[in-house]
Amino acid sequence: MKKALKDLSADPDVLAIYLAGSLAKGNYDHYSNIDLHTIVISERKADFLKGKRDRANNWGNVSFHEDYNPSSPYVVTHYDTFVKVDSWYHSPEEMLPSIWLKEVEVIYDPFHIMGHVIEESAKQVYKPSPDEVEHWRGKLLAFVHETYRAVMRREILYALSNLDRIRWLIVSGWYMEMEEHIDGPYGVWSKIEGKRSKLDEKQLSLLESWSCGRNSNEIIKTLRGMIPEFLRLNKYLCTQVGVETNEDHIKRIMDMVI
Repeated sequence: MKKALKDLSADPDVLAIYLAGSLAKGNYDHYSNIDLHTIVISERKADFLKGKRDRANNWGNVSFHEDYNPSSPYVVTHYDTFVKVDSWYHSPEEMLPSIWLKEVEVIYDPFHIMGHVIEESAKQVYKPSPDEVEHWRGKLLAFVHETYRAVMRREILYALSNLDRIRWLIVSGWYMEMEEHIDGPYGVWSKIEGKRSKLDEKQLSLLESWSCGRNSNEIIKTLRGMIPEFLRLNKYLCTQVGVETNEDHIKRIMDMVI
């Protein structure tokens, strides 16, 4: 990280640098990655994206880069020390107050770009919206049906994959219930368990009870075991955001497969 900061801060086209993720929040461990965000002059952003892999090569001995896409705003680089760096590049106009900027650490900001953004981001409070709850419910119902289809076709790995999505969506519902946003991309389990988890013992115990193997009957049994918690969350979240719970209709949808 020291090499990266020295390299980037010496570049006249770099306007600011900040850390996000575990390092910024202070809950990192030996296995945490470095979420490094760099704000660059708008006219030069395309050049930074084009050369982002070469840039990361300057910071240590690279083992490999993940999924290199010349137009994406980031590159994930793995070094031979087992350190992983997610290096992002932004233009100044992209830096708007956001729930995602509530817990970041600004480490280079000579032009005072980040101060106001961080201040306004700190005032933002996450609350689930009606559209978010309806989307959550629709996706979960879809994965319930898709799990059943996969079991009937004997596509067991696909069934287990869909079951995992249902688990994750229930966790997402728990976070909405707590008025917290999941600190990670859709479907990713990082920080859901372990010392950094925000779930209580009952929720973690439920998650553990929803484990299962490749047996078709066990998959359907596990699916059935998750439905009561989904129905509870649906009722609570819909009531909170003013959306119809449609409990009878949802139960009919569930009865088609379980």
